[in-house]
Amino acid sequence: MKTKILLIALLLTTSSLFAQKLYVWCPKDQIPTPRQGFLEKDTIDLIVFDGRILTEKSKIECTPENIISLLAEFIKMTYPSAIVNVLNSNLYYKNPVKNRITIKIGISAYHAAFGADVKVGIGSVGGNFSFGVIPEGKWNAVTAYAVKIYDYRNSSDLKKTKDIYKIASKPNMGGYITAKNILNTTYIEANKELLFFIDEALME
Repeated sequence: MKTKILLIALLLTTSSLFAQKLYVWCPKDQIPTPRQGFLEKDTIDLIVFDGRILTEKSKIECTPENIISLLAEFIKMTYPSAIVNVLNSNLYYKNPVKNRITIKIGISAYHAAFGADVKVGIGSVGGNFSFGVIPEGKWNAVTAYAVKIYDYRNSSDLKKTKDIYKIASKPNMGGYITAKNILNTTYIEANKELLFFIDEALME
């Protein structure tokens, strides 16, 4: 009887430990290949907006401000020949300025969680995301962006959009280290697709 009670108590403790608890770590340094000469002297207004929904139980070791700053700096490093103006997130829903390029990146997800709890943190930033079935009993990590590019150079009026989402899952063999590693993997893969989309959208 005592063994049964202890087992129930252990199960309750374990479930409450992971219940809707999201984990956010800063990504490792990702060094892009600079697009030297591409978009030379073109002005880019860059706006990164964090639309995630983080719970009170979340363990956040990388603040939204940190994540926005890291992503913006990553893009500036990628396009050194362009004039990149990093604008305040409050301008995300404002109309873009004419005669220049505007890139809006809405962060819908960048976090890890145990089981299906990872869905709790996914926010709405205007994208159309379909994450499918999330494995139970595993660490899951997701990075998702809704990207909008407005190319208003030379009196043109072009708009392109893309939803980017990367998911990774692994058994709980290494604990938090496993979660941290797969979160970083999704971040790297999402950024690769992001740069490819920007290159393709703005290449004349």
